[in-house]
Amino acid sequence: MKLLLLLFFFFGDLFAYSDVIFELDTKAHTSELKDIIITKDKDIITASKDTTIRVWDSNGKLKKKILGQIDTVIEGRVYTIALSYDERYLAVGGYMSEKGTAGVGNIRIYDYQTGKLLTLLKSHKDVVLSLDFSPDGKYLVSASGDKTTKIWNIKDNFILEDTIAFHLNPVRAVKIVKNNGDYLVVSGSDDEQIAMYSLNQRKVINSVKTEAWIFGLAASDEHIAATNGKNGIMIYDYKLNLVKNIVTKTQPTKLAYSKNGKYLISGCFNFPIEVNIYKAKARYIKKKSYNHHYNAVVNVGFLDDETAITVGAEKNEIYIWNINTGKIINKIIGDGQPIFSLGIKSNKIAWGNSDCKIVNCKKLEKSIDIEKYKIKRSLLKSDDFNTIKVDNGIYSLQLTSGDVGKVKDVIGAKLIIKKDNKEVGYILKTEVDGFVHKSYGWYKNYVISGGGGGALNIYNINGYRIASLHGHTGDILSLALDRDRLISAGTDQTIKIWDLSEIKDSSRELKINEEYISIIMNKYKISKENVLVQAKKLNDTNIYLKPKIQKIYPTLTLFISKDNEYIAYTNEGFFTASKNGGQYIGYHINHGPNKEAEYVTVDALYSTFYRPDLIQKALAGESLEKYAKNINIQKLLEDGLAPEVHILSSATKTDKQDMDLKVQVCPKAKGGYDNLTLLINDMPVSVIDTSRALKLKKKSQRDDCFIYDQTISLAGGKNTIGFRATNKAGNIESKPDYLEVTFDDTNLKKKVRSKLEQISGSQNVNDLHILAIAVNEYKDKDLALKYSINDATEMLKTIQDVAKPLFNKVHTYKLLDKEVTKENIKQAFKDIKSTREDVFLLYIAGHGITDEYNGNYYYIPYDFEDKDNTSAVQVQGVGQKDLMLGLSNITALKSLVLLDTCNSGSFVEANMQKTTTNRLARATGRATISASSKSQVALEGYEGHGVFTYTLIEALKGKGYKDDKKITINELNDYVEETLPDRTDKKWGYRQMPQSSMYGVDFNIGAK
Repeated sequence: MKLLLLLFFFFGDLFAYSDVIFELDTKAHTSELKDIIITKDKDIITASKDTTIRVWDSNGKLKKKILGQIDTVIEGRVYTIALSYDERYLAVGGYMSEKGTAGVGNIRIYDYQTGKLLTLLKSHKDVVLSLDFSPDGKYLVSASGDKTTKIWNIKDNFILEDTIAFHLNPVRAVKIVKNNGDYLVVSGSDDEQIAMYSLNQRKVINSVKTEAWIFGLAASDEHIAATNGKNGIMIYDYKLNLVKNIVTKTQPTKLAYSKNGKYLISGCFNFPIEVNIYKAKARYIKKKSYNHHYNAVVNVGFLDDETAITVGAEKNEIYIWNINTGKIINKIIGDGQPIFSLGIKSNKIAWGNSDCKIVNCKKLEKSIDIEKYKIKRSLLKSDDFNTIKVDNGIYSLQLTSGDVGKVKDVIGAKLIIKKDNKEVGYILKTEVDGFVHKSYGWYKNYVISGGGGGALNIYNINGYRIASLHGHTGDILSLALDRDRLISAGTDQTIKIWDLSEIKDSSRELKINEEYISIIMNKYKISKENVLVQAKKLNDTNIYLKPKIQKIYPTLTLFISKDNEYIAYTNEGFFTASKNGGQYIGYHINHGPNKEAEYVTVDALYSTFYRPDLIQKALAGESLEKYAKNINIQKLLEDGLAPEVHILSSATKTDKQDMDLKVQVCPKAKGGYDNLTLLINDMPVSVIDTSRALKLKKKSQRDDCFIYDQTISLAGGKNTIGFRATNKAGNIESKPDYLEVTFDDTNLKKKVRSKLEQISGSQNVNDLHILAIAVNEYKDKDLALKYSINDATEMLKTIQDVAKPLFNKVHTYKLLDKEVTKENIKQAFKDIKSTREDVFLLYIAGHGITDEYNGNYYYIPYDFEDKDNTSAVQVQGVGQKDLMLGLSNITALKSLVLLDTCNSGSFVEANMQKTTTNRLARATGRATISASSKSQVALEGYEGHGVFTYTLIEALKGKGYKDDKKITINELNDYVEETLPDRTDKKWGYRQMPQSSMYGVDFNIGAK
């Protein structure tokens, strides 16, 4: 139980069990990659301590994930995997407890093809460290920290065939081979022994003592290769006679033989970082050395007899390379990178992904503003940012193992606390706080130290741990501090922001451990005073009762991809993100230890958790409890997940505008389906909900699926056709499926131009459609506004004037005052007859309400009543789904939505407006520009208009134009962003911040 107890001691105070766990997915592994398998089709299966098993094709494309029960810290960590010869069964071992430490040694057996969890093998009492199937697929062997090796009979329903209790310490490696009609099980252990067991004889028939513990084993038809804790590889025959001892410059890790048995490859643990390939048929002469990895190479294998696969530890990178030339064929890495350096100044955070080999590295390469989320991509001056200091003016820090500031990943190294160059205390790390000091510095008179495995702790000057910062999963490589705000980062590729203002040193109230002192007094026959004196000399903290360790959780976590997509999220799951950033976090859904788990990205729950406004509240120190309590993620998921959707049509090029689209929809258990949404270039062009009649074909290869048919009109050029759906409750979206189709519209344009020339002499093919909706005089007189009608009328006139040179015809539609009802708005969208090539503009003015707690936005129609009733707002208001359904009737792919609303209720803050704008733009796929005025500003107006609309009109009439005498929607947005805040600040003393989400392509909207 040694390994089990150690792990539980490390994580015992962190155990948290939940059916739903919020986690990061960087599209690769985020913790040490423990095992690797190559399939017959050259797919690559990887397993990691991050609890995931991933399957890649040989080009590095992720094909699927295989998931099981996990907790928030350690349950589900995968240490070993094995695939049966027929590739039917995938065996998984590691820390597989059912709750606490019960069942920790369980082995999960999956159907590899489907990912379904078939059964659990229960017998081991500690973590499983190694697995192997026999070559004929009859047996599975397992090695464990409980010192035993077990044999399982696959053909007999995985019954336990035998237990080998030979070793004295944990068994780290095991292989099963067929030799001369017998099955031989070879095992290597921390007891520095290799044992060979015969299944025919049911006993260990041979063993050999080595000079160090056994880390890895590999077997060919002729030999058994073993690595130990020293710099060497031992080659044995099948009688365990030593054939050769290969001396290496570095400590080898895992081993693998090529399928033809000609080559042996070994990883490496320490410097020099060198992967070696040996000629097994030529007395293991070295064939090739490979040194492209940055750090330890923990796993190795062969894709084929000429191609090697090697896995790095710190960056979890997978290299595929030619063993003859050393040339890299492919590289599999995630979308993130380890972070080695940090800096912070107010709302700006800087970081670097290059290792400069020292503590608190200052090589800053990028920065992000966590208020505006603007990323700068250039080498930065470290003096422009605060880092963390190893000298606070009174005290300094120094590692015993080297010079100040040097990284020394040495277990047992003391971090010395000095005053006037004299030692006044020290911090000696153990498994509880991360073994080593990888980054450290001062916060006031407290020491912050980051270690291995996500351990980040705060100590007082006496070396007592007073606080534990929970959240990281990888080594902590860098820290930075600005007043009470700490940031940390490392190998898990995230930056975490912490508020240290509430740090408490409970060790100041240390109480004497009378029981411990009494034991020492009786053992050594000395007085209590002498015990206390000697304990202080030896820094024996056992004389005190352990102080309560304060637990601190991050205010915010940042993940920024190599392509500068970002997501910032809180522990409650609220997030803000770039357009594609939402794919990087989600929910791991446990279904119990006997069933496979599922994963859903937070993108699927966008309308619930996308809250930029709450991110800023959290950074300002406000608790999000009152917002989070209204959202129960487990209850949300009880409604069932969204269906899987798959586009069956395969056309990629066509000269016909209409095409028949076939989509397979497969609802999940309990989830059902709704809101079948067809997208072209991310814009919903058809939304069918279950309240409308559907013609569905139940013919599908799967009984639980149906086929949905729809004829769609394409736009000229490339069309990215997408399809998504929601569950029946409408609160979880499916992952969309996409198909790219190129429509050659040359002939169509010729016909249209010819016809237009005959009618009007114009060659402009496209029309512009404008719908203006505005209310001044509400039924509820308290809601009356002054300028909405004037704004809408002038906007229509201005657009008509500036758009004439660009379009064949300009069509205007308007709903004013009493005409603005929910039903009339719905009908107005249906009445607009646009084509794919046309342009559409929607202008809305009046009152808007956004619910502070759930972020949902509603436009208030004329006949709205009972404004203080939340339910009335939801029923009578025009919500996001209403606008999405209405806009799906507009076939024009170039669209712009302009929202000029006066706030009602809680629609006040710019960050809340950002939430509304981005949610609406994502749902409708339309570029959206909005601004929300305070009531005073709306009533006073600006030059006879609302100030936002006045600025829009001013830009369209000439001030927003560039040199080409045309104005695009992006140029319109730029002018408003540059002008509006200063204009409102000058007149009213507050900066009205417009918000925009410019979905789709840029296009011209006016010309001089």
